[in-house]
Amino acid sequence: MKTNGRDTKKTAKKKKKKGGKWRASDLVILVIAGLVLVVSLWKLAGIFLEYKAGTDAYENLEKLYVEKVETKGQEQETETELSKETGMFPEVSIDFASLKEINEELIGWIFIPVLDIDYPVVQGTDNDYYLTHTFDKKTNSSGAIFVDYGANHDLTDYNTLIYGHNMKNGSMFGSLKKFIRDEELCGTDPYFYIYTEEKRYQYLIISYYVTMDGSNTYLLPASEEEYESYKNWILRSSPYDCPEDIPESGNIVTLSTCYGKSGSDQRFVVHGILVDVQEQTE
Repeated sequence: MKTNGRDTKKTAKKKKKKGGKWRASDLVILVIAGLVLVVSLWKLAGIFLEYKAGTDAYENLEKLYVEKVETKGQEQETETELSKETGMFPEVSIDFASLKEINEELIGWIFIPVLDIDYPVVQGTDNDYYLTHTFDKKTNSSGAIFVDYGANHDLTDYNTLIYGHNMKNGSMFGSLKKFIRDEELCGTDPYFYIYTEEKRYQYLIISYYVTMDGSNTYLLPASEEEYESYKNWILRSSPYDCPEDIPESGNIVTLSTCYGKSGSDQRFVVHGILVDVQEQTE
């Protein structure tokens, strides 16, 4: 069916006019999308500020109460180079008295040179409080590095569990996963340290791997036989081949953090075995 040119022009104008109008539903969708964007940016800003507050708080603690002491003949060596051998403790001076004035639940200070992990360690009356509170007991998603509430505070258990968040900015235990991403990293310096008021402990990293919450990783051996079985199990579970000789005995410390997507039951753990302990010197 044919139409004349005038009718065709009128139809085109009507379509153009109709297509140029904003429907009420379009405006509603646009407003909702804008609100969602604003809320999302506001939440991201809040998370960033909270992360920064947590990181700043711990950095201030380190600056105020921890001093890395250079010893004679070691001025040119890095912290990692100072800790490569058994019995070679990085010289760290920690003001435990002042730290305990801030938090009486202080247990010690953990130091992992190859990962730049440097934090106070606490022990609460449960395993929930320090998931959402920092060392100075302020509410913050960074939480604190804490020993399992049921463990002996002097690290004398066959296996002592220590927890910390896997923070996206790499703080707390967020850098532990670097071990599994770089297979050669741990071998460059396979030691970590825990300093207390009375003693300083050196641990050789013998195993790390991804596991699940509630797995055999979290068993607490109660006898030498159970300890031996547990040690063999964690060694078999690990892709890591420790470059050092592993002692036949020695209390184990297990560092545990979340792994994978938020809310996942996956965990990343690092096991260290005690290779040396020394009395603190004045």
